[in-house]
Amino acid sequence: MTYVMFKYASAGKPSPVMTLLLPDEIASKSVIPAIRAMVVRRLVDKHGMTQQQAAQLLGITQPAVSKYMHKKRGIAIRLEGVPHVDRAANRIAALLVSGKAGEIQVMSRMNEVSIHVRKSKLMCSLHRRLEPGLDLGGCRVCEA
Repeated sequence: MTYVMFKYASAGKPSPVMTLLLPDEIASKSVIPAIRAMVVRRLVDKHGMTQQQAAQLLGITQPAVSKYMHKKRGIAIRLEGVPHVDRAANRIAALLVSGKAGEIQVMSRMNEVSIHVRKSKLMCSLHRRLEPGLDLGGCRVCEA
């Protein structure tokens, strides 16, 4: 996970260093791979595609598909079983299989799911685990 370091001055005292992970960073390293993993599993398991075919549809490598299938990638956050995310992964996979989806349309659908995960506060527990010292009690960053 990438950490962004911010230093802020304190009246003549040594500057403490604070680590702040932005929701975009967490989403890019955990939510998006989890969504991709769900779509990959549906393409292979439900639609009978080979890993190579799934890789070509998603613009990723076959080894990446294998890692998603074997749960070695896309596991930082558990989204499987979240009804809205499950339905979206099913729709994205069906759209890809239909051959009628343009790249922009697929990107848009995946982005919508990522935004839903954030606005539904499904990332908060992961953020707490990554930054245990950060008080997220009144956090509303992802609701905007």
